[in-house]
Amino acid sequence: MNPDMSDPFRTRAFWVALCASLVLAATCSSAAVAGECSTALPYPGDDATKVALAEWMANGARARGIPGELPVMGALVASGLANLRYGDADSVGFFAMRTGIWNTGRYQGFPEHPDLQLMWFIDYALTAREGQIAAGNPAYGLDPAGWGTWIADVLRPPEQYRGRYQLRLTEARELIGASCAGWPPPPAPPPAAQVPPTAPPPPIPQTAAPSVRAPVPDTSAPLVQLGGSLRQPALDRGAIVVTVRCPTERCLASATGALAIPGRTRPLLLRATPRQVASGQRVRLRLPMSLRMRRIARRALLRRSSLRATITVRVSDGAGNRTAHKRTVLVTRHPR
Repeated sequence: MNPDMSDPFRTRAFWVALCASLVLAATCSSAAVAGECSTALPYPGDDATKVALAEWMANGARARGIPGELPVMGALVASGLANLRYGDADSVGFFAMRTGIWNTGRYQGFPEHPDLQLMWFIDYALTAREGQIAAGNPAYGLDPAGWGTWIADVLRPPEQYRGRYQLRLTEARELIGASCAGWPPPPAPPPAAQVPPTAPPPPIPQTAAPSVRAPVPDTSAPLVQLGGSLRQPALDRGAIVVTVRCPTERCLASATGALAIPGRTRPLLLRATPRQVASGQRVRLRLPMSLRMRRIARRALLRRSSLRATITVRVSDGAGNRTAHKRTVLVTRHPR
C-alpha cells in the first residue's frame, strides 16, 4: 500500500490544498474576465445564454469606444437578443438587418457571421454621434437617459416605436454586469519616455478611419408591373398564375386570391408562396387550387362560362416600403 494513502491526515491535507487552489483559480479567472470589458470577444454561438451574448456585444462596443449597453438594448428590442434566421420581410440577425440592403460590400455574409452584425451596429452608432457632434451637439450620447434616442438613430424604426429602446437600459445592465456598463475608460497616454512632451503628434492618415456613410432613407413605394393572362383554365393547371416585375429595385412579392362561386356566401381563398424578385426580373406567382376547390369550381362552371377571381399582389422593397395591387382573372374550363 502507498504510504501516503495510509495516512488519513496527509490525504485530507492533499484534498484541502487542491480545493483551495481550484477556488483561487476560479477567482482569478473571474477577475480576469471582468478586467477584459473593453477587449473584443469571439462570438459565443447562437445557442449561448443571453448573458454570454450580451457580454460579447458589450465588449465589442467598448473596444470601439461606445457604451456596452448600446447594442444590447438595441438587440433586446429588435430580436429578443437572438440571431434570428427569419423575420418581417427579409429582416434577420440580432438587429433585424435587411438582407436586401446590407448583405453586400463591407457587411457581405452578415446573416451567417454575427460579428459583422455587431460591426454594422457600432459603425453606424459612431457615425450617428459624429454627425450630431458636427451639427453642434457635443453632448450627444453622454447621458444614459438619451441612449434610446441614439439607438433609434441607428436602427431607424417607425417614429411611434423610437421610445422602446430606452426601456431596456436596466435589463441590458443586468445582463452585462456593472463592470462592463457605461462608457469605456479613455486610452492611457503613452509613457513620457517614449513620446517627448515637445514632440508633435504624428499626422493622421486620411485613410485611417473607415468611410461609413449613413444611408439616405428610402420612403417611396416600389414600382410594380403585373402580368399574366386575364382568362385562365385554372382547373386544368391546378392554379391561377400572375407575373410580377419590379423594374427599379429588388423586392419581395406575395399574392392572395378570392375566387367567387355563385350561390356560396364565402369565396374560395388562394395564396401564393412569397418570392424574392431581382431588379428588372419577372417572376411567376402561383396560387394553387386544392382538389376540393377544383371540384366546387367545376360544378359552378357547368352553369356558366367563367368564374371571377380577385388577386391581390403585395410587394415590399428593401427599405420596408410596401404597396398592393389588384388584378381580376376569369377562371374558365378550357383555354381560349
